[in-house]
Amino acid sequence: MRIPDDFLHYLSAHEDCSEQLLFRARNLSAEDLEVSTDAEVMRIKKMVHSVLTEVHRMEAFVRLRPLGPCVLYGYLKPRHRIGEIICDFFARRNPQTIVVLGNGHESWISFNYGGEILRKRGAKMAETLEQLKSSFNCSEEGRDVKDIWQAYYDSQYSPCHKSAKSSHKRMPRRDQKAAGLRMVQNKSIVTLDDF
Repeated sequence: MRIPDDFLHYLSAHEDCSEQLLFRARNLSAEDLEVSTDAEVMRIKKMVHSVLTEVHRMEAFVRLRPLGPCVLYGYLKPRHRIGEIICDFFARRNPQTIVVLGNGHESWISFNYGGEILRKRGAKMAETLEQLKSSFNCSEEGRDVKDIWQAYYDSQYSPCHKSAKSSHKRMPRRDQKAAGLRMVQNKSIVTLDDF
């Protein structure tokens, strides 16, 4: 994975990043990170890669559900401070729609209005969704769509698949849990009809 030019943004999102490390990294370029053999620079590169990997996985694995016609929400519990990055990603993909991502401790809200991203950080996701429900008179729709997607995900997992090991390598349990996915375990043959 190539280091982006704005790597400081991703480095600052790492869970173990300190002010001192950011200060030392600001004099480095992306090319310096790619070619350097210095231990501290290699540590910075590894931290940036860790954040970029989690961003990539969460963009792929987080599933949004509708809350009325104007709000989409999803579960997200990242290790690094990337909630705002992921929420902005989904807001850009769904203009004129409020996107809420969160968990039992915090939530992130983004809204794409004419190419400009408006952001807010909230308390627990349940509280944020309740506020949005009352503000917009929304009701939770699309439960059947969520159930169809969950049945699809469940049907894709089978330990007897030749690539089960490869599948877990690309999507470890930690990431399944962080994205709020539930995978069926220990079923030899699963079809959509079973759900």
